[in-house]
Amino acid sequence: MFGFSLVGLDIKETGVDGLEEPQDGPEVARSKCYALLASGYNVPGEEQFQQLSEGALVAALEEQRGELPYEFDWAIEPMPADWSRDEHEAEFLRLFEVGAGGPPCPLYGGVWSADRMRAMEEVMRFYKYFGLKLSDERRVPPDHLATELEFLHYLTFRQAAASLAQMAASYRRAQLDFIGRQPGRWVPKLKERLDGLEAPAFFTSLVDATARFLVADHKHLAEEAEAPAPATASAKQ
Repeated sequence: MFGFSLVGLDIKETGVDGLEEPQDGPEVARSKCYALLASGYNVPGEEQFQQLSEGALVAALEEQRGELPYEFDWAIEPMPADWSRDEHEAEFLRLFEVGAGGPPCPLYGGVWSADRMRAMEEVMRFYKYFGLKLSDERRVPPDHLATELEFLHYLTFRQAAASLAQMAASYRRAQLDFIGRQPGRWVPKLKERLDGLEAPAFFTSLVDATARFLVADHKHLAEEAEAPAPATASAKQ
């Protein structure tokens, strides 16, 4: 059985009415991929470093390739074998978190827009509408990439678990809209900026894979949205 796991978000509502327990399939694979990608952008810690240094993140992503509803090549470079936890953390912070006037490649979507406050308010409206709030334990702004990917992990899980086709379609539309308005809009800018820096291949390939996955998934969702609905029994008669 596969369940969702939230770090940057908490569920405000009690219960998950209308949900079944998804076992496997393309939507579950998509959900797992979003959760795994989100973990790669969390502030470095001992557990995260162990997963990355041992290649567990990339291996877990590769396990989902055959289940995805489209062809996809992750092509994520391994972390340097001689890196220590401190070196990994230092590079992560240098690129994404600190710097004079701000980090060179901030992981906050609103920074890449003309009006960050407006962008954060829009993200919060998405979260609130689907019964979520920011985590009380993990204090990060709502437009952090890890949180946005985690939200897509949640939406895809809800789509996979929906007991009615109408419910699944609603979660699918939300994913399509959110990707187009939020990470699908600004992660390519993050990738372009990172490509211009002397950044370790692990980070550049992780951001590149994230950007490409968002494009591939958005295309898949758009094609599903345009596909004709299956005929009902009454319509066939």
